[in-house]
Amino acid sequence: MLLLSSSMAKSDGSLFFKIILFIYFLPTIVGLLRIPIIKFKFITVLLINTFLGFTLIGWWLSFIKAVSTRR
Repeated sequence: MLLLSSSMAKSDGSLFFKIILFIYFLPTIVGLLRIPIIKFKFITVLLINTFLGFTLIGWWLSFIKAVSTRR
């Protein structure tokens, strides 16, 4: 039993951290995928998401900006 428990991988929370970072930067990823459509929008989405993304309003603002079709 001791051998079995020592061979199991210990989770240090890195998967959780990666998932949180993916969700946090989801608007930026969407903006990056839409670069051929509107190039300047990516920089705007990246700045809003980086500096205001920790607030719920800032995250939604950057997500809406990333998926909108108007400049």
